[in-house]
Amino acid sequence: MSIQAHIKQFYDQHSVPNPVNLTLTEKQLVNGQKIDDLASEQNLRHFRNLINTKLYKNAYKRHRKQLSMFVVRESDATHRHHLHLVIEQPKDIELHFFMHMVKSCWQKTKFGYNEIHFEKPAEFSREDGWIDYCLKKRTKSDLASSIDWANSTCFELR
Repeated sequence: MSIQAHIKQFYDQHSVPNPVNLTLTEKQLVNGQKIDDLASEQNLRHFRNLINTKLYKNAYKRHRKQLSMFVVRESDATHRHHLHLVIEQPKDIELHFFMHMVKSCWQKTKFGYNEIHFEKPAEFSREDGWIDYCLKKRTKSDLASSIDWANSTCFELR
């Protein structure tokens, strides 16, 4: 079984509830600092802290209440450094408001760029297709290390 198949199987066992497909683009250079995998991971951690604090207030830090998400980094010589995510939409928040919240929190981060793609999958096949797209190999030097395991929270205890 390929690494791609293993990751897909892992995701299927720990899928994000009430998912929204999301692409976050990143600024490539800020104050002389070029984006790289480490800066991208730190930037997304800041985004996670912002959005989870906004949604869950003290429960985020005190009780680890947070959005479930699966994060894949992508970059190569011909594409901007960017992130593909499956992120949990809270059941009590309308999609339009949630999208605004995501955009607002993302743009507060150091490398958050203004191009964001949202899609609420209407059926399971679209969610499944998004995972296949996220795990494509052509824009990754190493698929296993392109998964942002530090920020992917879909497999943590909820």
